[in-house]
Amino acid sequence: METGQHIVELKFEGNGIKPSKVKASEVAELVTSFEAAIYAIIKAQHPSIDDSQVLISFNQVQDQSLSIKCLANIAKYVLPAYALIASSFNSEQYSTLPSTSVENLRKITRFSKKYECEGVLIQDGKRLAQFNKDTEIVYKDAGTSRGDTTIYGTVLKAGGDTPRVTLKIDDDYTVSFEVSKAIVIKLAENLYKEVGLIGNAKWDKRTYKVVDFRAESIIFLEQATIQETFKELGQLYSKAFNKFDNVDRPQS
Repeated sequence: METGQHIVELKFEGNGIKPSKVKASEVAELVTSFEAAIYAIIKAQHPSIDDSQVLISFNQVQDQSLSIKCLANIAKYVLPAYALIASSFNSEQYSTLPSTSVENLRKITRFSKKYECEGVLIQDGKRLAQFNKDTEIVYKDAGTSRGDTTIYGTVLKAGGDTPRVTLKIDDDYTVSFEVSKAIVIKLAENLYKEVGLIGNAKWDKRTYKVVDFRAESIIFLEQATIQETFKELGQLYSKAFNKFDNVDRPQS
């Protein structure tokens, strides 16, 4: 193993499980879910990190049982995230994980249920945690809430293979989230400018900070006059209230 590289491994064993008994598409989904579960934690812990800074590169699939190995070249980001997943399995507590990680871990445990085998999380040859066909991932997101809103911030980054944007909110903190290609293209043209994003936010109930956002449209504050900005906001609010007006309006 080269200096600075670590091996994180997802291994399935028992009940005669091996690659020759599994569809290639299922193996591909396991690899994708494995990496996505780790990466979601890294993004939650380091919102401003660039996609290119973290590399969890695929290494090999072994034919002894079913063992998926990935090289983790950025140990300071990957290993703490991997340890958190292992700790969650050992304690059967998953509330500290991002919802995206939980969704991908459920895909992995469903595989264990389907083939009635055990899954093992391994780092550099050391077994950290395991799960089996009876493992249930119960997730209660009690620390956050969601709602439609508009957030304002300065565009620090916009782009990546998976389109993402990083905003600095109120000169206080940064938040990074995925957006559509159409939105990321517009935001990339407005780096270091203040914008408003209309959509659905997830807040931390303790700090009231935005931890995730689903952007639907953009308000360009610097390009628009104050009259245009209020006009755009007025149109948005009028659409919301019109549906209530139509309920009370008598039918002709």
